[in-house]
Amino acid sequence: MIKKLYLFVIAGSLSLNFLYALPSPQDQRVQKIYEHVQDQLIWIQGGEWSSCGKSLLEALSHVDEEGLWKDDYAPYVETLQGADLSTPDKQKKADSLLTLAALNYISDMRGERLDPHLVDKAIHINRVSADEVELLKGYLSVPNQCGWIHGIAPSFPEYAHLKQLLSLYRQKQTQGGWPQLPKATKLKIGDKGPDVETLRAQLMAQEVLPSQGQGSDVFDESLEEALKHYQTLHGLEPDGKVGGSTLVALNIPVEERIQSIIVNLERLRWFPNPLPARYIQVNVPGFYLKAVDGGIPAFYMPIITGKEYTKTPVFNAPMTEIIFNPSWHVPASIIHELLPKIQRNPEAYARKGYHITEGSSTQIVQSPGNANALGKIRFTIDSPFSIYLHGTPQKNLFDKVKRSFSHGCIRVQDPTKLAEFVFQDPEKWTHSHIQKEASGSTTRRVRLDQPLPVFVTYFTVFEDENHKMHFVDDEYHQDKKVWEALERAKRKNIFSLPS
Repeated sequence: MIKKLYLFVIAGSLSLNFLYALPSPQDQRVQKIYEHVQDQLIWIQGGEWSSCGKSLLEALSHVDEEGLWKDDYAPYVETLQGADLSTPDKQKKADSLLTLAALNYISDMRGERLDPHLVDKAIHINRVSADEVELLKGYLSVPNQCGWIHGIAPSFPEYAHLKQLLSLYRQKQTQGGWPQLPKATKLKIGDKGPDVETLRAQLMAQEVLPSQGQGSDVFDESLEEALKHYQTLHGLEPDGKVGGSTLVALNIPVEERIQSIIVNLERLRWFPNPLPARYIQVNVPGFYLKAVDGGIPAFYMPIITGKEYTKTPVFNAPMTEIIFNPSWHVPASIIHELLPKIQRNPEAYARKGYHITEGSSTQIVQSPGNANALGKIRFTIDSPFSIYLHGTPQKNLFDKVKRSFSHGCIRVQDPTKLAEFVFQDPEKWTHSHIQKEASGSTTRRVRLDQPLPVFVTYFTVFEDENHKMHFVDDEYHQDKKVWEALERAKRKNIFSLPS
């Protein structure tokens, strides 16, 4: 008879004599590692854990700080820290089990836990393929060097700062989080009462109001300014009033904020590591574009992205050309929406440069000009989605806080500035030269000498150019799907004992 128990329940009292029953040490990855090291022990020297073994066990005992599941590693850590290493056979079993944990750790830290496209069909990013066996072989080829254990995390600053935020919000969780305002609460400057005290407590706990004035029940100017700052950091209209979406955001409990941070840490592990020296990152829910040169942000720029029902897809692709004075060939998915408007008011649309071509199928094209929906400059991204970066004549939309107005393409506030960055040729492609090329109505296509990587991303927790952390709405509902997928990806460490 076989009794099956969860390893973490009994780990403290187990000898490694029983670890043969764990299926995982027979993992072919483990076998390949020991073939590589000619069956030598990796983590044990002189009958005890080596410095690298101790460092690895320490790292595995704190995987939750990386946003990984502690229970995926606790069984191994608890068993191995108390392991009997008195015989060569026991040492071999312990060493093998730690090698398995190391391979899982490398895989998780390199972003292999999920297949993003299976999580959400709007995420067109291939599953990360890290080959943890080859990586560990490489790490082990450097004698007594264990720096990889703490250096395996993504190297970009955003990751380290999100880790710090996770630690901070877990501290807040242990302190009880923050109080909740009653449903339908409305507050503004001049109000008084216990709800104002609750608002103060919320803003202090969420790091936007200093502790001075704690307990005051008056909604004064300083509280209004703090609330406006909070609204800015949460993608809300900064009107300094509590109600509607601001009330919803204030009442989101600390546990949900922690979930959002963990989800966004996982997204960062989907990035190439290291990132290229020059690239453009679009953050769809954050409504901004970041141009990076030499690993340092050159500038941030407001953008307009797709509506919830015409989502901007998440993908990585190279920018290959810039088109000055582009025509707009209206996609088939939009024709049914635009055609009735043109038919109702053909003269107005003719003045904007629209014309209809009848044939086997209806086609609508808008000629180059100041009214063109793509603006004066289009940035071509080589992808199957017909999604581009481009200008827009609707400059007023950049004044909005939430800017999901497009049919999926990404409208940029200052296409001339972006073109300067893309060309990276200050002698030829000056600001004035770009503006001259974009004047008039003559179309010109310019292929880039070197394609520029573009990452169209979906981060609901992110750092701005002033190093302030933002939490914004999950408009496309991708956070929820990623969180649920991460929970399904938890490893089930089952231990089998012979009777």
